[in-house]
Amino acid sequence: MRSLILALLVAACGDNASAPTSDAASPGDAGPAWLTSARVFVDGVHETNLDCRTGLCPHDENTDLVVFQGATYLVHRTAENQVLGPNSSLRVYRSADHGAHFDLLAIIPAPVDRDLRDPSFYVIDGKLALKAITRLPVTSDRDSNVDSISVNTISADGGTTWGPLTAIGPEMWSFWRIRDDAAGVNYSAAYHDGDQSVQLFTSADGQAWTAGAVIYAKSEDTPLETELVFLPSGDLLALVRMDGTNDELFGNFGRLRTAVCVASPPYTAFTCPQTLDGVRLDGPVAFASGGRQLVIARKHFIESADRKRTALYELVGAPGSYRVIDHGDFPSAGDTSYAGVVPIADQQFLVSYYSSNIAEDGPWARDILEASDIWLATIDLSKL
Repeated sequence: MRSLILALLVAACGDNASAPTSDAASPGDAGPAWLTSARVFVDGVHETNLDCRTGLCPHDENTDLVVFQGATYLVHRTAENQVLGPNSSLRVYRSADHGAHFDLLAIIPAPVDRDLRDPSFYVIDGKLALKAITRLPVTSDRDSNVDSISVNTISADGGTTWGPLTAIGPEMWSFWRIRDDAAGVNYSAAYHDGDQSVQLFTSADGQAWTAGAVIYAKSEDTPLETELVFLPSGDLLALVRMDGTNDELFGNFGRLRTAVCVASPPYTAFTCPQTLDGVRLDGPVAFASGGRQLVIARKHFIESADRKRTALYELVGAPGSYRVIDHGDFPSAGDTSYAGVVPIADQQFLVSYYSSNIAEDGPWARDILEASDIWLATIDLSKL
């Protein structure tokens, strides 16, 4: 969560923004050839309920997907808006038909005095687990003084009931997505409160985590959400979101950058041989298909209108010489991205993400305080 104070200042002038300088596609366009379908799954834009601990609320965000024991599971956060607060919860759904239909299984409310967000699935000892982050309801720049605690909860019955939220990492560290190596060891990149540095954490059982190598520590670059990818070579790739200076935080002015860092087994030291210029991968999820490395993340435009999209990117080459291909956008606008992705069939994937009202195509800094929907899309990479 970026500074709410700055966000409100930008939101106040959002309706008076000058005409966009980008030639980005309209959020209502038919979409690229690889996008075979897209629909609103959770309608937050028309939701009026404000008890977000027990029911759906207007601002729905932070999605993830997993295939577990042959079924597809989806999770997302619901709240009044993106502001930190205990009036929020996670909602867990299950589908037996690759996402054509989902049933609500469980609602996991935030702690009574803390926020709850950024869920992602993983598996512990054959049981479905969720990682999330709890924070104090504090307004601050760069998530400072929010006392982040990464937590998990485990379901022993396939997602219907869940155990208590239990701390899995040290205070002030926010775990991103959890990945497993070939031996089943858990890995996560975590960023420190204040968005000062990113560090690798590992676990043999998904519960007890140990701090390891520093991935990126240039605090002036404002590093945070970092996606890990195990490459075919065995190396561990880390894609580090960098928000930069105060002027660059919203991603509509200055530089757009993502650091490319890599470590060889046993992952005790990272080097960062490359910066992806012109692209900042907010809320990234990476996946592979047919030897191709793809990432779904928020797209930014350098423009006063402060528009965003959820986009499909491809990394071509190798760490240190990657070339980024922008394959186009999902139907999306405003506050958007934080996707999940799971395979359906060869080169076909189900994708979840969230978006503000695409008909309005409003500024991000305003729309973090407005309603948003959960979307489901199917993509066919053979059409890339």
